[in-house]
Amino acid sequence: MIYSNPLPSEIATLERKIELLLTQHKALQQELHQAKQENEALQTTLAAKEEEIDHFKKSIKISKLAQYTVADHNETTEIKRTINEYIKKIDKCIAHLSQ
Repeated sequence: MIYSNPLPSEIATLERKIELLLTQHKALQQELHQAKQENEALQTTLAAKEEEIDHFKKSIKISKLAQYTVADHNETTEIKRTINEYIKKIDKCIAHLSQ
């Protein structure tokens, strides 16, 4: 009576399964790495957008203050011009920081 040894075929099956698991592991590691990079990029974008929103809120407050300030027409025009210049400078700074 000849007995066949199932051990070599079981080892081969295990080796194939291990290779498959390693391949899946590497793919999942790459996917995780890409997700982390995307998350960091989105967090950076979110922070920039929040700064931009804060900037616009401050601009609105300044504009409202300028509108309600009691002054003659020349002073109001000068205040608005100065505020607009500040806003433009702030916008340039934000654009520079975004790069």
